[in-house]
Amino acid sequence: MTNIVILIVLSCLLLAALIVGLVYLILFLVRLFGGSTGGWNHLSTQYASTRPISGVILRHQTVQVGAVVYKRCVTIGIADEGLYVSIWRRTALLPWSEFKAVGQATLYWQKMPSVEIGAPIIATMTIPPNVFARMREKLPGLCASDT
Repeated sequence: MTNIVILIVLSCLLLAALIVGLVYLILFLVRLFGGSTGGWNHLSTQYASTRPISGVILRHQTVQVGAVVYKRCVTIGIADEGLYVSIWRRTALLPWSEFKAVGQATLYWQKMPSVEIGAPIIATMTIPPNVFARMREKLPGLCASDT
């Protein structure tokens, strides 16, 4: 009877170790492959800003940078000097001159404006229409008629 109890305890410990190992493996793979797919890391490094966000400030926005959607955790500031984007306490100031093209993307089954940033392109950002409407006057050189 004691051998059965020991076997059950060892089986449970082995199963728990296997589950913990799988969780750490998944976290490692997400960090390894998922860290650069969105482009936020590149944007926040290239255009890092320590200035406080200014201009028209919009909080709790949903933005897609590359393949990654940041849902209701983005603060955006539309200022004369550029577009402030703050995600996870990292702020980038994207100068208006760095916006190279405007297109459309689909996010949550809706057509939304998409902008390319940098030359060569550092990232593509999909922005809610209400935010883009406020940005539009800052981007006069770009064709935005279809957004």
